[in-house]
Amino acid sequence: MSKTWISNASKKFTPKNLEEISLPIKEDLIKVEEVIQSHLKSTVGFVTSISEYVIRNGGKRIRPVLCLFSSRLAGASGQKVFDSAAAMEFFHTATLMHDDVVDNAKLRRGKPSANATWGNHVAVLVGDFFYCQASSLLVGTDNLRIIKRITEAMLATTEGEILEISKSNDLSTTEEDYLKIIHDKTAVLMSASCEIGGILGNVSEAYIQALAEYGRCLGIAFQLADDILDYISENEKFGKVTGTDLKEGKLTLPLIVALRHCNDSEKRIIKDTLIAETVEQESLKRIISIINQYEGLDYTVKLAKTYLNRAKESLQIFKPTLEREALLRLTDFVIERNQ
Repeated sequence: MSKTWISNASKKFTPKNLEEISLPIKEDLIKVEEVIQSHLKSTVGFVTSISEYVIRNGGKRIRPVLCLFSSRLAGASGQKVFDSAAAMEFFHTATLMHDDVVDNAKLRRGKPSANATWGNHVAVLVGDFFYCQASSLLVGTDNLRIIKRITEAMLATTEGEILEISKSNDLSTTEEDYLKIIHDKTAVLMSASCEIGGILGNVSEAYIQALAEYGRCLGIAFQLADDILDYISENEKFGKVTGTDLKEGKLTLPLIVALRHCNDSEKRIIKDTLIAETVEQESLKRIISIINQYEGLDYTVKLAKTYLNRAKESLQIFKPTLEREALLRLTDFVIERNQ
């Protein structure tokens, strides 16, 4: 089922799909990109070069897109919106750089990671540079609620990373544990990106929380989709080797589901693979076979769709608009993206 899901996705969507969804905010995204570029400069030229490299190899700008559409939905516009959207991308970039150091990752979106190129010390400090630039942008909004919200989000992100480390190679990790990890590591920042739009629009609390819930559910589904892609993706398309999480000792949901049902012999195979210095292709194939036998990927797909339905429901409080439709379409992009 899961491989069919990806196959159908690649037929229905192209890498430009998010770009098409974002057409209504194309001009705003250009302004956000200008803010991003203007805040990459450092008095230390080496920092500027690395920052430009990292941003140049950046992702889809989903968090700025969420912030811009949520802001429009709430009636907010102007420089504070652009600055906030850029700040969310900077915060996200900083967490990725630190994650790559923790995971000793060699690739980031198909390119050599900053830590693999310049070393862990430089990567951590440049990650801190992004944190500082993001904080500076949010201070410029002169909105204490926004600053408080993002501070809470970054605290949760840090705690989520530590919880994930503490659960490394832990076969007793539960679904509840894992949902806590991905909520804190991924969903919290997406939720904050949406909530900030509501705050800037000065709408009532019900609308702000609806946007926050949309981002939270979207973020959880986004990470669940990544869990699936990690077992079935192609390196040249996704920029990482299949089974990366397994090789890093991370138990994601497909494997957790399999562990709930497999026998002792199969659990031993999984444990040996998790603690091995290197994961051979044959070992990876055995693990994927076990996951498929107990429908770990199918279960993860269904749960992701459940969260996406919740995300859609949270937007029903808003009247139909171009912005609401775009956010609804984003839920389809998350589950059906092919890169």
